[in-house]
Amino acid sequence: MIEKIGKAVLDDTCYPGQDLYSDGAIEDEMLEIARAYPKEQWNQVIAERKSWPILYHFSHIRENILSWLPFTGKENVLEIGSGCGAITGALCEKAEKVTCIELSKKRSEINAWRHKDCENLTILMGNFQEIEPALTEKYDYITLIGVFEYGENYIQSETPYVDFLKTIARHLKPDGQIVLAIENRFGLKYWAGCTEDHFGTLFEGLEGYPTTKGVKTFTKKELTEILEKAGNLKAQWYYPFPDYKLPMTIYSDRRLPLKGELNRMETNFDRLRLQLFQESPVYDSLLDNDMFPEFSNSFLLLIGKEQICPEIVYTKFSNERDARFALRTDICEPGRFERYVQKLPVSEKACEHTAGLERIYTELTEAYKKQGLELNLCKTVNKAARLEYLEGMTLEEKLDQLLAQGKLSELEELFFYYLKKVQNLHSTDTFIKTPEFVQVFGDVELTGEYSCAKMSNIDLVPANILILKDRQVVIDYEWTFDFPVPAGFILYRMIHYYLESDGKRRVLKDRDFYGKAGITQEELAVYGEMERNFQKYMQGSHVPLLSMYEDVSPGKVEILPYYEQMRAAGAERRLQVFFDRGNGFSEEDSEAYPMSRAGISMELEIPEDVKNLRLDPGEAAGGLVLRKLAFENDIKADFTTNGFPVGADSYYFGGGDPQVVIGNISGEKRLRIEIEIMKAQDAGEKFWKSFGLVSAEKDEEIRRLKEKISQMENTKVWKLYRSIKKKYAVREK
Repeated sequence: MIEKIGKAVLDDTCYPGQDLYSDGAIEDEMLEIARAYPKEQWNQVIAERKSWPILYHFSHIRENILSWLPFTGKENVLEIGSGCGAITGALCEKAEKVTCIELSKKRSEINAWRHKDCENLTILMGNFQEIEPALTEKYDYITLIGVFEYGENYIQSETPYVDFLKTIARHLKPDGQIVLAIENRFGLKYWAGCTEDHFGTLFEGLEGYPTTKGVKTFTKKELTEILEKAGNLKAQWYYPFPDYKLPMTIYSDRRLPLKGELNRMETNFDRLRLQLFQESPVYDSLLDNDMFPEFSNSFLLLIGKEQICPEIVYTKFSNERDARFALRTDICEPGRFERYVQKLPVSEKACEHTAGLERIYTELTEAYKKQGLELNLCKTVNKAARLEYLEGMTLEEKLDQLLAQGKLSELEELFFYYLKKVQNLHSTDTFIKTPEFVQVFGDVELTGEYSCAKMSNIDLVPANILILKDRQVVIDYEWTFDFPVPAGFILYRMIHYYLESDGKRRVLKDRDFYGKAGITQEELAVYGEMERNFQKYMQGSHVPLLSMYEDVSPGKVEILPYYEQMRAAGAERRLQVFFDRGNGFSEEDSEAYPMSRAGISMELEIPEDVKNLRLDPGEAAGGLVLRKLAFENDIKADFTTNGFPVGADSYYFGGGDPQVVIGNISGEKRLRIEIEIMKAQDAGEKFWKSFGLVSAEKDEEIRRLKEKISQMENTKVWKLYRSIKKKYAVREK
């Protein structure tokens, strides 16, 4: 049956009659959003609802994965596994005809509702294997975005992934391309502690999926072998960063990342992650060793029967902004030895912003020459700002090189050489607060006299200054204003964005770059407020992904502090014995005895006036077996403990501060102590087993009480139930 939602066509000819997979109630919520809200409001909806599925399916950042491809507007596109339509809209905007294949009817309806105005959209509902034989057209593009890893479910054969590509390739035009985006099984984020995307378990992909089946991701070598077996298909490799799901930058073999560029690691919006190490310096090491492609978090492949070489070798999106400023920066390679940079407006609203760059170039050139600085040549071409492509080391890279060599004094000298240049450029006039200034930076309290320039380039950060053999070039001057801005603020941004954008630069903070640049503590506070106001101005009503991270993501657990804690506890583990002589326990009246990794066996001499003892066996969480606590003649000592019983003489201490208190010591002279430290895994397993039994008993108790509640809500029994309910609230959660 054929039906329409708006102008979009839904075809259920091959639909099996029921959805074979679903995310449950959240899909109903997404259908409501698709029906009720226009695209312009989705970002606000995402920010309000704070839900990973809604972010994932409705964020416009999803479209970045292919919105840069060179469409002519005449293309016929097949999208396999279109889901809720996260990228369908971008295809409909760029192509003449878009056909989607999607197994889920609910997701197809979401897709159709959100793109109901697209008259070039047809959605075929059903399994690809059932629909494929009926496809009679040839396609310019066939997309597999987050789909190829499910090849075993699409194709029933001994080599499903190879056969999947073979089948798809039959439907390509001679110069057509398969657009394939997938996680890299060896992606660095998985080594660093992110869980495997599909199963949510640590290291599952790295270990070769030993415990799961049905979904597989691949390394670069493995994908290359699949391409060869599928008919010697050719591919151009691209590397979305931080990954293909929410990419902000897309690199290629012809333009790999530069050192220091990879510093945005918040990718775990869906699941808790460990932070085993800082990824940014590891990426730098991989780049030094030409190993980045093997460890990229994701791959984007343009696959064809013949080798294809798109002009765009790099693209960076700046579309987490107000529509007036949203743009994309490409490095284009039209010929083997020819490159240029272009900044393109993402929408018509941003055309004025990009068009203004040529004027800025013209007006600033003469002033910058006085300080020995050039501006990167800029011309406006077809609504885009086209700039000269230059190769060299940025000031940021040079500073990092000196940092790595331990040449901190040289680093400081070089940094301040450029800080002085920038200060001179912006010290030609006396600052006056204008209405335009207040609009961008807020009505901040600036007391005293400040120097400035008539035009203010606030983005002279080290990453935007290129150091060549005989030239010093400012390669990006997008954020230049036609009104005065205090020179100190521009210096503040130069220092701030160098020190704060990479953790390896923390060692420089005690060198007081701000103070040496003449920025007082009071000015730091004001400039910080100015920067926050500028970000709000640039973003407008748009809420960036990183601003949602704390609300949406379960967060990350930094393993290094925990490791250091455990290492210290292991190295210094001891039994501390506290003596209560009638005034309670105190640190001053205690003795410490060394413990081995296995535990302790000792005889304790008890002072005559001691009334109670407290044993503190270390500071680490885990389990202890109290083999013996006995006085002379083998009389067992009575004790209490803050541990949870997990077996005979065994206790679990989840809080990390085990304590055993022995009372009524009067007259006793010696205490035999034998304590065994349990293996952490064994202790944890025993705890959960014991806790489960206890909890089951309490649950049964609560269940019985609940049966009486309907009849006795205002009785004493009701009050008793409420007390028990409160006591075991943690369990019910």
